Amino acid sequence: MKTIFGHRGVPSVAPENTLASYHAAAEIPELQWIEVDVGITADEQLIMIHDDYLDRTTSMTGEISETLFKDIQQASAGYWFHPKFKEEKVLTFDEFIDFVNASQLNVNIELKGITGNHGPKLAKSLIKQLVEAMPKFSPEVEILFSSFNIPLLKAVQEALPQYPRAVLYEMCAFYEDWRTVLDFCDTHILHLEDIDLTEALVRRIKYDGYILNVYTVNDVDRVNQLFNFGVDGVFTDYPQNLVHLQESL
Repeated sequence: MKTIFGHRGVPSVAPENTLASYHAAAEIPELQWIEVDVGITADEQLIMIHDDYLDRTTSMTGEISETLFKDIQQASAGYWFHPKFKEEKVLTFDEFIDFVNASQLNVNIELKGITGNHGPKLAKSLIKQLVEAMPKFSPEVEILFSSFNIPLLKAVQEALPQYPRAVLYEMCAFYEDWRTVLDFCDTHILHLEDIDLTEALVRRIKYDGYILNVYTVNDVDRVNQLFNFGVDGVFTDYPQNLVHLQESL
């Protein structure tokens, strides 16, 4: 069976990484997985957000790692998308866990690289808090960690070895040493960008025994093509339109 991941929930119908977007994913029959992003504030609060800065997806501006959570709490995380979502707030990781346990969706948690002068300290705090938080998830829920940040992913492997991990690559940075990087993180799961991704490359990755999930693909014909190439899963902003493809191949 192939896998469709709701990319940050369902960002085609609700603002990404908000409760509204996650609930939209939970309402899609047959959708089993969502992908989400976890960052950390200046005062070490884990929050659900993709960017290093607040500007694009909230009513605030500024670097997340330099901003206090009490200030972020005042921001709208949805008005930028549509006024009807103006009451959406930036979720904490604990609030997200509550949603997952209620919905029983499986989760790919992407750990964001931490910017700013306090990045190393915040990275250690993030890992420590994950270790404390992960037992709160329902045991029936499957969890997959991923990151572009290799030191963070390695830290997850060392602190939480029971959870699978995936290495994220942009195609422009997908160098021939990728197998060594995956081995360093003790994983056979690769998340690769869909830019100039060829059948030959997919088949080479699969022949070598790796699991390959591809981001971000919104065209139904391209998803079908990738699945026919041998890709295992696809991240999409439109899971409501593509989830039926999980069973079609």
